[in-house]
Amino acid sequence: MILVFYQKKSLRKIYIQLLTAEPSRILLSNDFSILSKEKPSKDLHSAIRRYSKYISSLTGKSIKSNQNIAPSEKKLIINCASMASENEKYPALAEDESYALNITNTGSYLYASTLTGVLRGLATFVQLIERSTSSSNCYIPVVHIIDRPRFTWRGLMLDVSRHWMPVSVIERTLNAMELSKLNVLHLHLSDDQGFRVESIQYKLLHDTKDFFTQKDIRYLVEYARQRRIRIVPEFDIPGHTTSWFVGYPELATEPGPYQVSTTWGVIKSTMDPTKETTYKFLDVFFEEMTKLFPDLYFHIGGDEVEGTHWAQSPTIQKFISDNNLINKNGLQAYFNKRVQAMLKKYGKIMIGWEEILDEMHENLTIDNDAIIQSWKSRKALVNSISKGYRSILSHGYYLDHLSLTSFHYKIDPIVNDELWLFNQDQLGRILGGEACMWTEFVAQNSVDSRIWPRVLAMAERFWSSSSITNQNFLYERLFHMNHLLDKMQTGLTHLSTYTTQLQNLILDSDKKTSLLHPFVILADACEPYGFDQRTQSGKYTSQVPLTTFTDILQCESELIWRLEKMPIDDKKFQDIFQIWSLNHVRLRSLFDTVEQSKQKQLWGQDIQRLSENLAEVGRIGLATLNYGIKGTFYSGENSTMNSMTLIQWAAQQNMLLTQLENQVFEVRLAAVRPVRRLLNSIQIFV
Repeated sequence: MILVFYQKKSLRKIYIQLLTAEPSRILLSNDFSILSKEKPSKDLHSAIRRYSKYISSLTGKSIKSNQNIAPSEKKLIINCASMASENEKYPALAEDESYALNITNTGSYLYASTLTGVLRGLATFVQLIERSTSSSNCYIPVVHIIDRPRFTWRGLMLDVSRHWMPVSVIERTLNAMELSKLNVLHLHLSDDQGFRVESIQYKLLHDTKDFFTQKDIRYLVEYARQRRIRIVPEFDIPGHTTSWFVGYPELATEPGPYQVSTTWGVIKSTMDPTKETTYKFLDVFFEEMTKLFPDLYFHIGGDEVEGTHWAQSPTIQKFISDNNLINKNGLQAYFNKRVQAMLKKYGKIMIGWEEILDEMHENLTIDNDAIIQSWKSRKALVNSISKGYRSILSHGYYLDHLSLTSFHYKIDPIVNDELWLFNQDQLGRILGGEACMWTEFVAQNSVDSRIWPRVLAMAERFWSSSSITNQNFLYERLFHMNHLLDKMQTGLTHLSTYTTQLQNLILDSDKKTSLLHPFVILADACEPYGFDQRTQSGKYTSQVPLTTFTDILQCESELIWRLEKMPIDDKKFQDIFQIWSLNHVRLRSLFDTVEQSKQKQLWGQDIQRLSENLAEVGRIGLATLNYGIKGTFYSGENSTMNSMTLIQWAAQQNMLLTQLENQVFEVRLAAVRPVRRLLNSIQIFV
């Protein structure tokens, strides 16, 4: 859940179940403190320290923790009677996350039945903090909030297989997840490109360099637990398993040898489900891993089983025929059923991608306690619910495609148009949703900008009422929370290292300082394209560094969004377009270098063309403004352009803007959007 704000006597409104607000606010001073009415458990004490640091980072004030619970406007008093029993308890699906937050002029109170509810309330409290525009003072509004989530499963899937993500990345991701009220971190731990968890039983499984030790996993599980976040492991089987076969080729359908894949896509190598030795291996593996991950749910993947090796194996085809499995889907269903039984033996409930329900026959149906994660289509969610399974929606929540936040915000696990299809029991099987961060084109340096802040809109969708669909203030909240997460020192790096990463693309040490500002101006006017365009380039493997210009860009430019929202007659447009039109002149020396080829390789994309195009966009913007002021396209009275009609000229410029926007592969020149908006509204100036 994130903030929605509107201007009404300096108050900000939150989308929650119940909110009442008064036109007053409380000053957060140096002696403000957070304390518990009951003796705080170890977990609560840790949470109070953590949130005190967040508030201190936001406000610059020293937040104290004392046990004097006398009411005061300088205190937030936590009331959670079950605190002692909550200590050290692992979070569970559908646990009580509700809370009530009452901010008054005489004192602030946070009520919850569980530690989880307390943490969700503390997350709201820090979101309510606002800084005065005229001073360094920070305030919190007087409000009364009663809040609870709509969905019990509010997740983020992070792929650490395609590109390795170390413990530090997981830590900061969990920090930000807690503040956005996401409660499941789904780790995609094995794929064709890497196996990322140490196995003591099978020492040849995991990568020899980039992997989590079992000590790391225990640490991360505890780190997440303290933030009331569950970690769900995924080991993808029987496809996407090349990394398994490097050390254990006997698991594969074809004999091998195998190497870890450095490219993407659906790969033919697949486990052999007809060998009893495969199940013996998996049984030992599951016994080890289920002890390592305490969550009740265990993800087996099950997606994109290509099937060629199965089709080419006479032994497997005979097995399919002898067991009346019909085809490869029947064979996979047989495999899934046996895997589900093994996981049940170790007290786990199976989760799989939607393919685990493909063409299933009655004798091969997996038990209905399994959870189906739909990713290819919404139809898969409807299908799984109608068959009696619980389901999680990921279709429409793929972060790696770099879709606009507004696109994701429209997607809902429950759609009004589908309500007639289900009864209340069936609707209850829709557990929620999961945003998915696949990492074919994402590395440690870029993962934060690819997740945040866009996932906040999905977090709000999973938490808040389905009636909350107004996008007018979505981006205002989004960018506000983005800066909030940075100021609270959660560890996220996408804002704090932005200019440094750009500066690293300037090879000439003498120009790093002088060219940085115009280089940032260019970057702020651009946005990266996602999975589809980068796949089309054909130049990427897991060994290609993802440190190019487009890797550094923010997914959606805050500057461009603000320009799109400015009044059409705002005088700031003149200055901004003037800066754009001259920026290439300031950057020209960047392109005049003896190391040009080396620099272009470092950049990855055609920055020189982008710079030239931004200057042209700026000139079109100035010409548009000039028409609005003088009624002519150019200042010269004899300009041939002035003989054009408005419609002709606007059509020509719109066509040119479209070319300029998409001319450089992998980068969108976002600066086009506010200029196009002015151009399309030019009649307002007449």
